[in-house]
Amino acid sequence: MQLKTWNWLLLLPLIWMLAGCVPESSVRPSLDTANDPLIMQAEALSQAGDNSTAAAIFEQAAKSQSDRSIRQQLLLRAAENHFLAADTEAAAQLLEQIRVDDLPHLDFQRKLLVAEMALVRNRPDEALTLLDAAPPEGTRPDQRRRFHNNRAEAFRLSGNLLERGRALEQLDLLISDPHDRLENQLAIIQTYAALTDNALLQLQPPAPDPHGGWLALTRIVKTYASDQQQIDQQFAAWRKLFPGHPVMEEFLDGYFKRLKAQYRRLSHLAVLLPESGPYARAASWLRDGLLAAWYQEPPEARTKLRFYDSSTPESTWPLYRQAVESGADMVIGPLDKDSVAQLARAGELEIPVLALNEIEPSGLPSPDLFQFALSPEDEARQVAERAWTDGHTVAVVMTPAGDWGDRIAARFQERWEALGGVVAAKRQYDSEQHDFSEPIQQLLNLDRSLQRKNELQNLLGRKLEFEPRRRQDAGFIFLAAKPQKARQIRPQLQFHHADDLPIYTTSHAFSGIAEADKDRDLNGIRFPLIPWLMTGQDSEKLSLSHLLRAFPDTPPRYLPLLAMGIDSMQLLPHLARLQSSPHEVLPGKTGNLFMDSGNQIHRQMLWAEIVEGVPQITGFSPRLEQGIGAFPEVPAGNPDALPATRIEPGAPAVRTPKGGAEG
Repeated sequence: MQLKTWNWLLLLPLIWMLAGCVPESSVRPSLDTANDPLIMQAEALSQAGDNSTAAAIFEQAAKSQSDRSIRQQLLLRAAENHFLAADTEAAAQLLEQIRVDDLPHLDFQRKLLVAEMALVRNRPDEALTLLDAAPPEGTRPDQRRRFHNNRAEAFRLSGNLLERGRALEQLDLLISDPHDRLENQLAIIQTYAALTDNALLQLQPPAPDPHGGWLALTRIVKTYASDQQQIDQQFAAWRKLFPGHPVMEEFLDGYFKRLKAQYRRLSHLAVLLPESGPYARAASWLRDGLLAAWYQEPPEARTKLRFYDSSTPESTWPLYRQAVESGADMVIGPLDKDSVAQLARAGELEIPVLALNEIEPSGLPSPDLFQFALSPEDEARQVAERAWTDGHTVAVVMTPAGDWGDRIAARFQERWEALGGVVAAKRQYDSEQHDFSEPIQQLLNLDRSLQRKNELQNLLGRKLEFEPRRRQDAGFIFLAAKPQKARQIRPQLQFHHADDLPIYTTSHAFSGIAEADKDRDLNGIRFPLIPWLMTGQDSEKLSLSHLLRAFPDTPPRYLPLLAMGIDSMQLLPHLARLQSSPHEVLPGKTGNLFMDSGNQIHRQMLWAEIVEGVPQITGFSPRLEQGIGAFPEVPAGNPDALPATRIEPGAPAVRTPKGGAEG
């Protein structure tokens, strides 16, 4: 089964990157066949982008070859071209036929292709398993580049930032083109910049280790990004510590050229937040976070700040106009969806707006309206992506009745099915109740098991010993719940024979404050978490511990709003940079922030698991490509072929962080 054309249009840039897109043939014919007209024709068609025709001719040429090695080379070239032509079924069928275990270089090239098929199916762990061994001795440079590029992409998709950076470091040593190498070095810094300063410091090996040099350089760039004079001084000192480091001399010049073109300095900022009404309390914590970030700027560098009361949606447009006429060069707010929709309908805006909520896109987005929200739907998307990269294919869903639960369930299912997953069952529960036996039994098919038992007892006329048997098709449970309900539901799931099913949820199941005695009932649940709740240091003025001293009465559920207020202030200078590419990232308190084509800010959050009542960080959420559907599996006739369903391996209670650091 082939993917729809629109999905492949989205995938083409990724596929060409993964395939290497180098002038040399991916699998060169031997000298004996270099003048074979059929092979030469196929190579020319492949280079011209007519991959479907090239694949057919490579297959035809393979049939006439008596030499097994050459025949396997040509079949592999055919499979590669089928893949690039979006015919994954034909590629998979050929890969099943290819037997190259005793031909190391061809076996390596075959694994590259199978790994690339796993990557475009958003299965980075499968790709990494295939790419676990280093390239064999004598592998050509273009194949080595392809290998490290694939590993970097797999680590990016899985959210393992440290290992992605290491793979890019290996790739850097193989790139000869100066422009490409500079871009790769910028990507190395961009990757490591998403780690916290504390993580960079803890992970840094001593000088002159090259990896330590990259981490140290990243800390310099993060600390002095807006001060070229300071960064030049720091870079000179860094060079003395790392004299043989591979970073290019043009790196800083290229970095600052890019930064200056996209960095926006503000002189006057207007903030639209309600002072009364249903959003007033949330607005007060956003305001505190925003002001905390503002006060951390040197007095001479602080933006002029003016607050406007936007308690009613009808005041939004007049307040915006008032801000423009008062000389503001940017607006933060409004907070409610109706007000954001008003600005969206206005079309082109005179000055940019960072709205603190998001609405469903309709038509082309305004280039000057940016939307930033702590969206539960966005977290549901991240849960789907994490479960998918963990190897699951079938989910059952349990959410509270009402609008909040409906929205989370809908977004999870939308993303899960787009990835290729199946939702086997959905049930709602009443959040006003304490006994959830009925929806749990229905979700797990225990009610049917009980019904069968009753029918059999009636038929036999005697009582039977009975052990209920839950459904066996589900790989995990997606549960949406607030802390109190999550603590009640988790033990009841265990009681109803689901103790071996992994439970994935959103950050709403965790109160925000580690309470081991209360949260032991949550042991084993997996969820995304904002970094600020786990990585703050006392020495950092905007850390959680520091701000809790400043705002001691902050309810735990409002802590993310403090972090969002900080991020809102720190986002403003970088909006143009984030808008330029979805791969641009700003490390924030609420997550690593990136922007989609509709100018909506998304958060790559930490991933955590409750162990003995305490959240343990296991890495970052994955960053999977949007709009990509499922690919057919590689048939299992080959020992290297990908299985149709992967069994979730047992994992220790505390795991090494996938992102390389707990921050």
